[in-house]
Amino acid sequence: MPKVLYLFDALKRGGAETSTLEIASRLNKWEAIVVSIYQGTELREDFEKRGIRVYSLDIESQLSLIPTKKGIQEILDKEKPDLIHSNLFMADQFARYLGKKNNIPVINSFVNDSYSPERKELLPLKQRISLSVYQLIDRLMAPKVTKFMSLTKAIIENNSKALAIEPKNVKVIHRGRNFQKLWQNVDDEKVSFIKSEYGPGPIILTVSRLLVRKGYLEAIKAFKKVNEKYPDTTYIIAGWGPDQRIIESLIEELNLKNRVFLLGNRSDVPSLLKASDIFLFPSHYEGQGGALVEAMLMEKPIIATGIPVLMESVKDNFSAKLFKYRDISDLSNTISWAIENPSKMLRYAKNARSEAEKRFDIELIAQEHEDLYDEVLINYNKSK
Repeated sequence: MPKVLYLFDALKRGGAETSTLEIASRLNKWEAIVVSIYQGTELREDFEKRGIRVYSLDIESQLSLIPTKKGIQEILDKEKPDLIHSNLFMADQFARYLGKKNNIPVINSFVNDSYSPERKELLPLKQRISLSVYQLIDRLMAPKVTKFMSLTKAIIENNSKALAIEPKNVKVIHRGRNFQKLWQNVDDEKVSFIKSEYGPGPIILTVSRLLVRKGYLEAIKAFKKVNEKYPDTTYIIAGWGPDQRIIESLIEELNLKNRVFLLGNRSDVPSLLKASDIFLFPSHYEGQGGALVEAMLMEKPIIATGIPVLMESVKDNFSAKLFKYRDISDLSNTISWAIENPSKMLRYAKNARSEAEKRFDIELIAQEHEDLYDEVLINYNKSK
């Protein structure tokens, strides 16, 4: 049985890591091995419980290039994988260098719209310069990749231009979810508690890391207008991130401490989704939007930013209501419309669930990964 080695920066509970956990445990024709470079191994036990070997190098600094290279090489010598599949910047660079050195085909995943104009315009000058340096390194190393994989069609163009690669060398495979497990993880007692704690008015939910680029500042300002019209409306946010203080400051400034609640990281997202009335996804840019897919599968009325990435998952006035990018007034009006038209929103939610079950079933996504691995390995061996 051929081996695929998944290489990560760290095994934190991010979208790429949790998605790989579900995919790797469903491979039938390939054996999965996982390597984590830096400190942060929250998911290690989850992988091991599913019979997947995990190596954690626990490197402290990204500047420790030689120890990192040596550690990964020792694992390659021991495991002799047939394919390396990496996610995120540092893991990608080591996969490219060591894959080429060891004659192992390499797949890199585009999991975000890292080089989009929308992202660059939001960054201060110093961070824009840093991003340009990362892009240069990324571009120089990109020719060592055998095949690229992208979560959506929308992020191929920006990434392809940034790395000077051919779009035809990129395969789109969406991020999947186990929708039966989502419904099984709903705790009715928790649902009742959430409704009593944050109701009885409409409950709006966002699940995402606390980053400005996730659209929280616009969402909270829009919610302020909605709350003036519908005072019993509540906005709850599940997630943690480095911009928490910025978001908290805005909540305090707008006197919304009794209407907007930061819940932190939560393990009961299915129950939160079941208890809420509207799922709001106001991101400026995404790779795909895993939380959006979960909301679709949970048949939750959705409001989302009208950006190309999200429009691959939901359609305006069919499976969601979309609002204009970073437009506070349009978002406020859209939320108000959703509150005033619950029957239409529920119809959109049913359409969203139907679409998601056809397109994002984790079993289907795992099979697409195996098919890609087979194709890459066969073509690589032919080209030798």
